[in-house]
Amino acid sequence: MPSILIVDDERGLLSSLVMAFEKQGYRSAGAASAAEALDILSGTSFDALLTDLVMPGMDGLSLMDRVHADYPDTAIILMTGGATVETAVRALKGGAADYVIKPFRLSEIFHVVERCREQHGLRRENLQLNEVNRRLQELDQLKSNLLSAVSHEFRTPLTIMHGWLDLLLKGQFGPISPEQRESLSAVQGSAIRLDRLISNLLAFVEYEREPGPGAAAPVSVATLLRDAAAELAPECAERKVTLRIDGGQAAPMLHGDFQRLRLLFLNLMENAVKFNEPGGTVVVTAREEAMRLEVWVANSHGTLLPESFQRLLQPFTQGDMGSSRPAGGLGLGLAVARAIVDAHGGELHLGVNEGQGTTVRVRLPLAGTGQRKVDH
Repeated sequence: MPSILIVDDERGLLSSLVMAFEKQGYRSAGAASAAEALDILSGTSFDALLTDLVMPGMDGLSLMDRVHADYPDTAIILMTGGATVETAVRALKGGAADYVIKPFRLSEIFHVVERCREQHGLRRENLQLNEVNRRLQELDQLKSNLLSAVSHEFRTPLTIMHGWLDLLLKGQFGPISPEQRESLSAVQGSAIRLDRLISNLLAFVEYEREPGPGAAAPVSVATLLRDAAAELAPECAERKVTLRIDGGQAAPMLHGDFQRLRLLFLNLMENAVKFNEPGGTVVVTAREEAMRLEVWVANSHGTLLPESFQRLLQPFTQGDMGSSRPAGGLGLGLAVARAIVDAHGGELHLGVNEGQGTTVRVRLPLAGTGQRKVDH
């Protein structure tokens, strides 16, 4: 139920207005002075305050200042028998929602109060939404700072782990048994996967802050695909998946950030391996077409619904995000891949193969061709 407090030293008008607003469905109360109104407001809140301008003691403008400062959720409407331009400007600048000139009809005052109450409510909601948005931005910045700090802090111990594992596996501290080599290789594989997760987290945070292409230079596609396949070889063996690259050696040069492009193809090829089945295959095809590089990454098992494609391109999302899902990871691979492609002026598309399996198609501008508009 809407509520209104009416303030006027003319008691006949005051009681008439209180009764009229009650019949309009308001919870209404009256006060014959500003002091009485402030006393009522100290114990009860109201949606609107309708006050006379000229009253003995504290006038309507002074009352408005007090109410506006102490009860900002209350819409204030002034009544006056002799309004001037100066009075109107003073009232509106001081926080009044509107003013009406006596004498007025009840229909007029009802309309003014209702309109001001609704507008004041909308302004209040807008302020609340702005505050929520500000808090969300603060939380988002805190999340980015935390992810960046944690990822950077993980990098140092991981680098040390990689160094010692390499030395141990190369026999720098003496021969190791086959069982020891197998155990150390398993640890090394886990360290490499963790390094990939950290790289994705860092790339995600950095692209959120500054979505540019980064340090650009000529990049060999053959090297990118060969390095990615070599890094994924242990996972292919573990999952019994065959990874094959077609046309990689003849692929042209790209112009971009080597580390980011390397992460792009690692993510796409890793996903194709991870969401495959034992005995399955992953085929990576690279070719030049219309002055652009096209890379197709296709696996032989697993299906995706076309309506899920956009959702899968969102960060921290997989087809199955349950705690018992068969494939691990943060659900950042495709989101980071799309960010890298966008930053390099390319296109990324998901598709379903005939029968089973999925294909990710990437198109990137070749070195020296410049960047084109991204198409999703």
